[in-house]
Amino acid sequence: MEFSTESIKQMANILVREMERLDKVEGSIRDLETSMREMMRAVGAEALGQILERSDQRQVPERTRPCACGGTMTYQFRRDAVILSVFGRVRYRRRYYTCSACHRGQAPLDQQLGLEAGEVTAGLAELLALAGVEVAFEEASRLVERYLLFRVSDNTLRKETERFGALQQAQEEQWKQQSQDEEWLQQRLRRMGKLPGRLYGSLDGVMAPLRGEWRELKNIAWYRVEPVRSYQERRHHASCVGEQPGLQAQDITYYCDIQPVEQFDELFWATACQRNADLYEELVFVCDGAAWIWKLIERHFPQAVQIIDWYHASEYLPAVAEAAFGRDTPEYQAWLQQARTLLWEGQIDELIDDCRLLASHPVAAQAVQAAVTYFTNNRRRMDYARFRQQGYFIGSGTVESAGKQITTLRLKRAGARWTEIGAVQTAKARAAWLSGAWEQLATARAALPLAT
Repeated sequence: MEFSTESIKQMANILVREMERLDKVEGSIRDLETSMREMMRAVGAEALGQILERSDQRQVPERTRPCACGGTMTYQFRRDAVILSVFGRVRYRRRYYTCSACHRGQAPLDQQLGLEAGEVTAGLAELLALAGVEVAFEEASRLVERYLLFRVSDNTLRKETERFGALQQAQEEQWKQQSQDEEWLQQRLRRMGKLPGRLYGSLDGVMAPLRGEWRELKNIAWYRVEPVRSYQERRHHASCVGEQPGLQAQDITYYCDIQPVEQFDELFWATACQRNADLYEELVFVCDGAAWIWKLIERHFPQAVQIIDWYHASEYLPAVAEAAFGRDTPEYQAWLQQARTLLWEGQIDELIDDCRLLASHPVAAQAVQAAVTYFTNNRRRMDYARFRQQGYFIGSGTVESAGKQITTLRLKRAGARWTEIGAVQTAKARAAWLSGAWEQLATARAALPLAT
């Protein structure tokens, strides 16, 4: 948006004279900045109120208006209203009508601009929701006060954050309906055809604290993997076991919900269609060993490349080594290094044999059994030497990051106990922010109809 340079200078001169009148120009720069911000906020609130009133005055006056109930609304008077905007409280007057049949009132200006007396504007709602997806609502309220110079209650922050999550939830419900529409799927295929390249998917679950219980928040990440152009191998990095520093995830979109697997299946397929996962010439899933994850993948994408995340697989080995040799002993270090190398090279049968050799140790049997079962069940998903040779990403850090950023950093705040709806909607709003989909939600929030 471009503003007149002359108008800016005139307003700046007025602001300077006011600061001089209030004797604010001789203080510290911090005090001066704060005073100017307070002045500009007051000016913004006054200007916004005047703009709203003038907009109402420009409308063609009507004595009566049709009411949604079928009756007639009659003009009463110009009624005062207060809204909470990015400038704080804004007061304005606008035409007001009431219906003798249903006794409802209506202000045409409010209907036109999506305003509601006593509520926040769409612009402020976006900022509140953004603060609410980042930190606890109490902390967000304090941050907003420091940023905007007025207080907004914790409940208002919670309401707007959850409203953004509800908008994301509504969008996902539309996607679910589309993904079950055969005609929509066929039209998409004809329009786009097969897409070149690889698309990755990862799924995971993280426990979230609800009131009275813990529930699993299931996460989906869709992403592409690209080489890191700036990366250069260094000779002193002799051991590369477990490292893929030349690849990184890009174009990541996150989705989440607290649902049984049967219902989460619908979200999985719907988001796959949104990312056109079924149209890519190659689809790759990198996940941990949870059975529910691979059942979903087998159901929808049986031809996809399946890879067990290297780090999850390797986590079984220290428990075996510690049980057999003790923590950080020379034998522990030697066996663990050898086992990790076998796993890295995809020599799973040899690794299973090495584990079984330790099963006779009196305290190692349980750890060995867990590792052997895991490696046996996922043998074909652990061909890491071939996966690396063909350029596949073998770490599920992308969806692990989703679990950390959505659940751990936001839902697992100290003392947090969520309702299921509150947890889901806050998580969905945060996932949208992390996915770069915030603008769509902000636009949808601005278009919301007034409450009745």
